[in-house]
Amino acid sequence: MQPTPFQRTPELLAPAGDWEAMRAAVANGADAVYFGLDQFNARFRAENFKLDELPTIVKYLHDHNVRGFLTFNTLIFSDELPAAADYIRQIAEAGIDAVIVQDFGIARLIQAMAPTLHIHGSTQMTLTEPRGIEFVRQLGVQRVVLARELSIEDIRKIRSGTDMETEVFIHGALCVAYSGQCLTSESLGGRSANRGQCAQACRLPYELVVDGVPRELGDVAYLLSPKDLAAYDLIDDLSNLGVASFKIEGRLKSAHYVAATAQTYRQAIDAWKDNRRFKLSPQQKIDLEQTFSRGFCHGFLSGVNHQVLVQGRFPKSRGTRIGTVARITPRSIVIAEENAISPLKPGDGVVFDEGHPEQDEQGGRVFAVRPAGKKQIEIELGYGDVNLHAIAFGSIVWKTDDPAIRKRLAHSFSRDLVVKRQPIDAVVTVHVGKPLRVMLGGVEVSADKLLEAATKFPVTAEMVREQIARLGDTPFELRNLRLDAAGGPMVPKSLLNDLRRAAVERLIADRAATHEVHANALDQLRASYHGPPARANDARISENSSSDMGTSPARAGGPWYGASHSTPMLHVLARTLDQLHAVLAGKPASVYCDFEDVRRYQPAVDAARAAGVPIALATMRIVKPGEEGWLKQVLDAQPDAILVRNLAAISYYREMAPNLPLIGDYSLNIANELTAGVFTDAGLVRFVPSYDLNWRQMAAMFHHCDAGRFECVVHQHMPMFHMEHCVFAHTMSNGRDFHDCGRPCEHHKVDLSDRVGQPHPLIPDAGCRNTVYNAQAQSAADFVPRMQELGIVHFRVELLRESPEQVGPLIARYADVLTGRATPTTLTRSLKVINQLGVTHGTLDRE
Repeated sequence: MQPTPFQRTPELLAPAGDWEAMRAAVANGADAVYFGLDQFNARFRAENFKLDELPTIVKYLHDHNVRGFLTFNTLIFSDELPAAADYIRQIAEAGIDAVIVQDFGIARLIQAMAPTLHIHGSTQMTLTEPRGIEFVRQLGVQRVVLARELSIEDIRKIRSGTDMETEVFIHGALCVAYSGQCLTSESLGGRSANRGQCAQACRLPYELVVDGVPRELGDVAYLLSPKDLAAYDLIDDLSNLGVASFKIEGRLKSAHYVAATAQTYRQAIDAWKDNRRFKLSPQQKIDLEQTFSRGFCHGFLSGVNHQVLVQGRFPKSRGTRIGTVARITPRSIVIAEENAISPLKPGDGVVFDEGHPEQDEQGGRVFAVRPAGKKQIEIELGYGDVNLHAIAFGSIVWKTDDPAIRKRLAHSFSRDLVVKRQPIDAVVTVHVGKPLRVMLGGVEVSADKLLEAATKFPVTAEMVREQIARLGDTPFELRNLRLDAAGGPMVPKSLLNDLRRAAVERLIADRAATHEVHANALDQLRASYHGPPARANDARISENSSSDMGTSPARAGGPWYGASHSTPMLHVLARTLDQLHAVLAGKPASVYCDFEDVRRYQPAVDAARAAGVPIALATMRIVKPGEEGWLKQVLDAQPDAILVRNLAAISYYREMAPNLPLIGDYSLNIANELTAGVFTDAGLVRFVPSYDLNWRQMAAMFHHCDAGRFECVVHQHMPMFHMEHCVFAHTMSNGRDFHDCGRPCEHHKVDLSDRVGQPHPLIPDAGCRNTVYNAQAQSAADFVPRMQELGIVHFRVELLRESPEQVGPLIARYADVLTGRATPTTLTRSLKVINQLGVTHGTLDRE
C-alpha cells in the first residue's frame, strides 16, 4: 500500500509493543502504527515482534487501511552492518510503508538498497531546526520526527524553513534529555539509550548539592523526572501549522493506554478537520490518567517553563488523585474526597502517597466504600493488603487502577472491524451482446458470457449498486457508481457478486506491492568510503604553529587533518580561560575551547595565537530556530577550526566559511563507517567516534575506513544527560526561564548526588541547557597502544573542573604515554591516586 499524499488532515500515529496494542490502535482510529522487531529498535524492553511476523503484520494493517512504520532507530555498529542489510532486504520485501531511522549511515544504506522505501528521521537524530532537516533530506529522509524540546513557535519557524514532512509527539512520556544525546545509561551501566537499552536513570532520586552543601528540597527528590506530555488542547494550533503526523509515545505501554489515547486524539483531529472545537471530557481525562500518567503538561510545546515540567515528588504513573487521608479507624481509612468525577468503588486499586515513592508504599484493592460525612468517604481494603498504622494523615490517595475502565477500553478492540474504509468508485457496463464489465477502484474485471436481453426484469442502477456495495469486511466502501446500460439486459446478481469479489481480490493484491532491493548496496558503499587518508589543503593553518606532541602543523597538514605520519598528536579541551592558559603552557597540538560564555571566545583565541597553538572553538550541542547567532559568535572570534556538535553547524559553516576546518564531535553519533562516510562527504576533516562503542566495536569501524580521520577521547568525564530543562532555575529560583531565573548558574557550583553518593557535576551552556557529567573520570590510556596500531594519531584530553595546577601534570602524563615515555599502567595508577572519586576505563572496556 503506497502512502497517501498528505493534504489537510494530520495523521494519527499510535504505538504498538505487541499484537493486542496493535489491534487497539487500529480499532480506535489510528491512521498509522509504529512498532519494532526483535533487533535494531530503541525499545528492547517492549515485547516487540519477530521478523517472520512482518508480512502478516503488514497485511493486517493494510487490510484495515492503516500504514505500518517500522522502528530501525538505533545506532548500528560496523560488525552488525551485514545483518542490518539483510534486515533491510526482508523489511523492504515485506512491503512496510516506512522505516524510522536514527543512524545516518543506515539512512544512506536504505536509500541505496531500497530507494522506494520511505525513511523517517527518528527523534534520535536530534532534529531541531531547518538546516539539519535539509541535511538528512540528502540521505533519503522524507519525514522528520522533531525533537520534543521544541515549542509551537519553534515548529512554526521550522515549517517556514523547510517543506519536509514533520511529525510531532503529542502524548506520552518525556525524556528529560534530548533524544540521541543521552549517554547516562551507557556511562553508568553500559546500557545505551542509543541502542534501545535505556535504564531510565532520569527516574531515580537525586540530591541537589550546592557549593558542596546538600540543599533541602522537601519532598522534591526526582529532579530529572518530567511529567507526561498531553497536548490534546494544542491539536488545532499544530494542525494549522501543517504538521503531517501526530505521534503518541508508548511502545512499552498497555493496549488500554493505546486505546484511550488513540480515541482521544482521533476525536481532537476530527474536530479540527470539521472546524469544531474539541474539549476533553472529564471521563476522557480520567481514562488517560488511569491508563498511564505521571501528571500531564504541555512539555515544551507552550515554551520553556522550568517550574512546570518536573514536579519531583514521584517518578512513576500515579493515576487519578482522589483526595487525602483524613483519619484512620481500626479497620478503615477515611478520605477527604477531591474528585467526584471518578469515585472509588470496590475493586479499584489505590496507593497512599507520603512523598517517598522509593520506599514500600501502602496500597491495595478497595473492598468496601461508604459515605463518611460531607465530601468524605470511608474505605476498607482487602485483608492484609495494607498496614493501617503505616499510613500517615494527609497522605495523597491515588486511584491507580479502575477495572471498569479497563473493561470498557478492552471492548473497543475485542472485535476485528475495519474502522477506516477507503472510498472507491465503480463503473458497471451492461450492454446486450457484450460481456458484463465492472471497473472498481481502478481495477477492471469482466465475465466470460455475453449478456442477453431481459424478458421480465432488466437491470437497474439500484440493483447494481446494492450488489457492488456489499463490500462486507473488506477495506473498501462504495462511494460513487455509474451504470452504463444498453439494450435492457438481464444481469444475474450472482454474476455481479462474482465480479465484485474478483475486483476486490485484485485491489488487495495490488496493495501488497513490495520494494525493489539492490542487494550489493552495502559492499558498494563500504568500498566508496574506504579511500586514501585526508590531506591538508587549508592555507589558514599557521606555519609558525608547532608542538612538542607532533611535527609542524604546516608540514603535517595542520593538526586538523588525517595525518600522513605516525607521530601522535594530543588535543586538549578546556572549559575556562584559567584552564586554557595552563593548557597553552604545555604546547599541545591544538586546544579546544568549550565555554559557557561565548563572549570569552575572543580572548581565548587571542591567547592561543600569542602562544602559537592552533585553537578550535566548540559549538553548542543544540541549535534551535533563531539561534544561528550563537554560530555566528563562534565564527566572529576567528578560530583556526570549529568543533561542530550538530547538523546546523555543519551547514552554516560550510556556507559562511567554506575553508574553515570542521571537526565532528561525539554528539554526531558516528558508530560505523557508513556514517563516517556521510560526514566525510559533508566536509568534516576529522570526527570523534560515538561514545556508545566499546573497544571491539570501535576497532571494527577503524578496519573499514581511514582511521586517520578519527580522534579518540582518552580522558574525560562522560557527558550523561543533555537537557533543555534547567535544574538551576527549577530548584534555585522561581523563574520560568532565563529571563527571570536570576542566573543562579553564574554564582554556584552544583552537583546532583545519586543514590550511592556520587556527585555528578551539573554544567550549563550558553543556551541555558544543562549537562550532567559523570562524577568519575574515565581513561582510555590502556587502549592507546592498540589505537596507534590501527592508525589513530589524534587523541584528546577533556578537562571539566580541574584547577590550573592540575592541568599541566595531567596533560604531561598523557603526552608521555602517547610518545612511549610512560606506560598506560603507570598513568592509570597515578590517575587513581590524584582523583578523589577514582578513574574508570569507561565504555571502551565493556562488552
